[in-house]
Amino acid sequence: MLYETCARTDEILGLDVTDLDMEFRRALIVEKGGDQAYVHWETPTARLLPRLLQGRATGPVFLADRRAPTGGRRAQALADIDPDTGRGRLSYPRAEYLFKRASMLHDPHGAGWTLHQLRR
Repeated sequence: MLYETCARTDEILGLDVTDLDMEFRRALIVEKGGDQAYVHWETPTARLLPRLLQGRATGPVFLADRRAPTGGRRAQALADIDPDTGRGRLSYPRAEYLFKRASMLHDPHGAGWTLHQLRR
């Protein structure tokens, strides 16, 4: 989705399921500076999104692999927690770590790519 939309990572990670318009393959994002705009995606993302969402109708689109802490200084806002699973919104540092690990084999230097490089 990052590659197809050319949107900033924070804009995509901030998406909620209700922001998606699956029929027209677009999503309403909040751009840097607070303006709202639509980003559009292509067939590969359109095929993967239903599997990612697994029937969810609310909550963040991209979820962390663990349940979010419910108390303490690391607790997330209720809007950033999926009400069905209790998993929190995927953070930028975790998304970048996962992408670097997944792209190490394809990077000629073996270090993996950053999310910013993916956007370019």
